[in-house]
Amino acid sequence: MFDKFKMHGDVSLNWHNKTLEINSTGPWNMEFFEHLHAQLIVMVRNQQITDFDVLLNIYGEALPTPDAQNYHIEFLKASSAKAVAINLARCETKSMTKQVCDNVYPAANLTHKCFNTREQALAWLASNRGEE
Repeated sequence: MFDKFKMHGDVSLNWHNKTLEINSTGPWNMEFFEHLHAQLIVMVRNQQITDFDVLLNIYGEALPTPDAQNYHIEFLKASSAKAVAINLARCETKSMTKQVCDNVYPAANLTHKCFNTREQALAWLASNRGEE
């Protein structure tokens, strides 16, 4: 059998002040999360930001495998992220993806909320930072 599979999913990362914007297409497997975590570590170290929030824009079928969910939870527990706003506007599996998010982020002790527009997600992040 194969030890590693081909990565399923795609991701791009960009900073906007103290918000890390993640654009990601699923579905996601373990190899995707290994790639994502490596990129996140580099992005955070390069910016030297220790207190940030995340805007996650999800595209396509955004469903992680169960092993990848657990792996991601452990990574997030060590993260310095404060809140995650999930934009489901272009997600093809909104209901199931919301259920996954409602499991993963509380398990990692992260405040989160799902939205149907990027603008709503950004407004919520700003209100969490007290920037209304």
